[in-house]
Amino acid sequence: MKRRLIIDGTTISLKMDGLTQYILNVVSNIDINALSHFDVKLILNKGCCPDVYLQKIQSKGINIEFVSIPPIGPLRDFKFGLYILMSKNKNDIFYITSNQWPICLRGGIYTVHDLIYEQYPEQLGKFSWLKTKYLRFVTKKGLNYANKVIAVSNYTKHEILKYYPKIKDLAEKVNVIYEGYEHLIEININRSKQLPFVQYLLYVGSSRGHKNLTGLLKAISLIKSSLPFEWGIVFVGDILWMNKEQTDLIQKINLKRKIIHTTGWLSEADLAGLFCKAAAFVFPSLSEGFGIPILESFYYKIPLICSNQTALPEVAGEAALYFNPNNPEDIGNKILFFIENQERLTKELIDKGTERLKLFGWKKATEELLKHINHST
Repeated sequence: MKRRLIIDGTTISLKMDGLTQYILNVVSNIDINALSHFDVKLILNKGCCPDVYLQKIQSKGINIEFVSIPPIGPLRDFKFGLYILMSKNKNDIFYITSNQWPICLRGGIYTVHDLIYEQYPEQLGKFSWLKTKYLRFVTKKGLNYANKVIAVSNYTKHEILKYYPKIKDLAEKVNVIYEGYEHLIEININRSKQLPFVQYLLYVGSSRGHKNLTGLLKAISLIKSSLPFEWGIVFVGDILWMNKEQTDLIQKINLKRKIIHTTGWLSEADLAGLFCKAAAFVFPSLSEGFGIPILESFYYKIPLICSNQTALPEVAGEAALYFNPNNPEDIGNKILFFIENQERLTKELIDKGTERLKLFGWKKATEELLKHINHST
């Protein structure tokens, strides 16, 4: 009887966030022939996976099993424990694709995307101290019990070793596998969306603290009088969750003329259209485990103006105009510098980004992952 490789897709969300993109693209790029000695299964919560990915995954010969396992929390641990207990094959290999390691699981492959809960625990909201302790407990279990740990960047590996220094032989267990971009190829681009600007900078992200939307808004507030009249900034993200400081800053910036245009979350087609027409992409994040939007800017051939913190320089290399995200004045100055030197910097950064993109890919990532899965048996 073949062993089973069970891939955990229970943290997939219908909202196409970075984690969901990672899981779906890793699974849909698996070469099933390289796992001929396994029966491969993806477990999912019903209604959480887009049909297009379901069809793609099933067409590869990967089985789908629908379960009822929450993506996070103690109830997840309980239900995942029941699932493991009821499994008929005790030699199953589990691949846990998110930080949410089931605490009863022993052995398997574990991907850690970031440790932002350690860096910005206040973002967890009410009872953040308790939530942080729980996430720390879950992560520590995974780092201890997994056969192999995948970090999505060298920066993430460094953070794992920094926050969990007492785990034996952890440095040898953690392997770095970068993320990819090929999912963008299949997106139908909608270029028809109308905007109030001739030229614009694009920001895509949430209003959570580590995304540094507040820092970007402060920067724009400082330079608004110097921005050419035909320029603006388009914000794509969860505007309903902006805090009062952020909404007040937007009102202040837009007082005399509209500089900031907010869209809320968009479809992939609409977002791709905005990328294609943007003058540049601005990525002001204070912390990222990898930073897929960097690859998006490279793929759509728009210049990148980027934070110089955490994993971002590791991914972007020389293909970005960098700023200190903790310094709104520096952010603002780099934006103005780009606008003043747009023609030269656009060609230079696009050329470098196109070359840099060749280092990444979902197929490449999956091939590296399968080597670890096969070696763990």
